[in-house]
Amino acid sequence: MPIFVSASARRDSLRYLLYLYLWPFWMFKDADNGSLLERAAAYRHNREQRIYLPAYILKWTIIFLLSLGSLQLIELVGSTCLDWRMPCVMLASATGIFASWAFVVTTQITVAYVLLCRWKQ
Repeated sequence: MPIFVSASARRDSLRYLLYLYLWPFWMFKDADNGSLLERAAAYRHNREQRIYLPAYILKWTIIFLLSLGSLQLIELVGSTCLDWRMPCVMLASATGIFASWAFVVTTQITVAYVLLCRWKQ
């Protein structure tokens, strides 16, 4: 594997595409830095980009619900098969951490959407 990877190969990698698909904050600009006009332009840009946030909210809600469903399934398997009890406990704890992370991301995206829709500068 080469040490130096071209920018186009990096943009086409699966990890980068997943980042673009799941993380909405890449398309927003920092509205805290710069002059007053630059901040206002960044804020207008962010308000224009807010229309994409409900799709990201839906994606992360589905991820959250799927992780909760898999958590229930893992707990069911752990309670019925005593040989698998400890591995299921470990897997359920990791799934629970992932579910709480998905809930936090969903909440962040929802708050950003509400603030960009309701708060006018």
